[in-house]
Order: sequence, then C-alpha cells, then structure tokens
Amino acid sequence: MKLIVNALLSSLPSMTNVTIVCLLFTLIFAIVGVDMFKGQFARCSIEDPVLLEKIIDRNDCEALGGTWENPHENFDTSLLGCRTLFEMMSTEGWIDVMQAGIDSVSPINGVQQQPIMNNNRWITFYFIIFMIFGSQFILNLFVGVIMDNFNKIKEKEEWGSLFVTEE
Repeated sequence: MKLIVNALLSSLPSMTNVTIVCLLFTLIFAIVGVDMFKGQFARCSIEDPVLLEKIIDRNDCEALGGTWENPHENFDTSLLGCRTLFEMMSTEGWIDVMQAGIDSVSPINGVQQQPIMNNNRWITFYFIIFMIFGSQFILNLFVGVIMDNFNKIKEKEEWGSLFVTEE
C-alpha cells in the first residue's frame, strides 16, 4: 500500500502535464464543435406529434404553443463545449450528444431551426474521433504516468524490503 501511495504522490507533477495536454485537446475539439454546432442543439418541446412535424423553426414552435428548449449538453460557447466533451469523455450520454449533432440543421438554412432526424450522418466521425482519442488515449496517458512512476519507485527500493517482511 505504501508503494502505491508513493507512486501516486510522485506522479502528481507528471499528471499535471497530462492534464494540461488533456485540456488543450478538449479545447481544440470544443472550438471545432462550436464552429459546427453553435445554437443547433435547441429544439421545440410540444406534446402533439402532428404539430411537431409542422414546425420548422423557433417562431413556428412558439406560434403553435410549444417551448424552445436548449439541452444541457450543447456547443453554444467554448466553455459549454468543453463541459459537454468532458461529459462525453466519461462515456456518459455521449450517444445522445452525437445524435443531437447528427440531427442538427446547418446554420445556412437559418438560425434556430428545428432538428431533422438523421440530417447529417458525417458528423458521426467528429464524435467517434473524439471518443477514440479523448476517452481512450487521454485515459491511458494518466494510467501510463502512474505505472511509470510505480515502476521507478519499485526499482529504487530493494526487492526484499518491498514485498516481504523480515518475519
């Protein structure tokens, strides 16, 4: 147990460097996400499915008695994009965020448009690339730093004194 605690404590400076790399990596993907999705995750919330099919934008939604709602996970600003990406890195709800991205409508068609189901399937690559690098690569960097420090400490100590007591 002493060896593990020492490995964790001695790896803190290296983990700080990995955290900085992780933050920069996430910020880059957040900026790209803001460029692609700013304001496009919002949608109309109305109970009647027949009326929902008629809605094209926010004005139609409000005219038919619906409410225009923006989900918690969105890319409206870089900070919100970073928060959304950090949530995705934990693999919680990343499929819902990806589906909202696929359904999003390009701002060329106007702002505050109602999402269209499976509108742009190519957006999937953005999310899959992020999940491969963000969730797997960054997590493995943290584990690698800790394991490297564990091995260094283990080599410094004498073999017998680490795992076997004098008795």
